[in-house]
Amino acid sequence: MNQCSLTQAQVLEMFSYADGKLFWRKKVSRKINVGNEAGTFRKTDGYRQIMIDRRLYRTHRVVYLYHFGHIPETLDHINQNRSDNRIENLRPATRAENAYNSKLRLDNISGVKGVNWDKAKKKWAARLFANKTCFNLGRFVELTDAITAVKAARRQHHGVFAAEGAPQ
Repeated sequence: MNQCSLTQAQVLEMFSYADGKLFWRKKVSRKINVGNEAGTFRKTDGYRQIMIDRRLYRTHRVVYLYHFGHIPETLDHINQNRSDNRIENLRPATRAENAYNSKLRLDNISGVKGVNWDKAKKKWAARLFANKTCFNLGRFVELTDAITAVKAARRQHHGVFAAEGAPQ
């Protein structure tokens, strides 16, 4: 969705904004009433989306356009909640930074991103990815030591995008 023909002027004319939600300012179809919240929730991935001129837009991208007049290639939800489209929860990011701020995988047993059980060595393995490089931080007998290592490395390499990854 890199190409966006939608302009800030159009968005400001169509919607009002309050607390992360867009509301219709004018009636654009018989199903839409002025004042109704715009868009629908997508169960498949947790995003909200809006149909504008027969084209689907993710709501967070329209909210960003509403406030700043452009849409970055990638937007990150700071709190990892894809349906929380408050402007203070949205920030431009690279694809890598967006991935750094991802949620914990469902198959993770340690409770922390980057810490997995190594069956062969019977130790906790700690690693992270940054700048297209995998950093193996070591194997640890104690889970707490592996967690400490990966959290420190994440702060160093991921900066403000470092996220522990709350479960999905």
